[in-house]
Amino acid sequence: MTLKPFENRDVVQATIKVTNAGDGLSEALAIEPVEYDVGETITVVLETVCTGVAYVPVRDTDVLKRVHTLRAGLGTIIDAKVVAKVLDDHRKALDEARGRGQLPFEGEGDDE
Repeated sequence: MTLKPFENRDVVQATIKVTNAGDGLSEALAIEPVEYDVGETITVVLETVCTGVAYVPVRDTDVLKRVHTLRAGLGTIIDAKVVAKVLDDHRKALDEARGRGQLPFEGEGDDE
């Protein structure tokens, strides 16, 4: 998908920034506390609402990145088997995109 230009500048990336994520999950853990081990992988589902969009310059270029701010609402931890195929398909698509050089360079968008 091609992103629409913003203020006559090309937009070449889209990312997300999730806010409020810990609050909903903390509430879920208050209902049924669980202990996790360091290094353990936890699968989380978040329901979010897009609360804002910003355009940020991509470092060392004259193009922009579209950053969506998503405010987390309801969140829960689920058994990874429930979404295993979806996650596996996404992993494969990411690997394929990396092979085509379509993902941001290292350091770009790492925390979004």
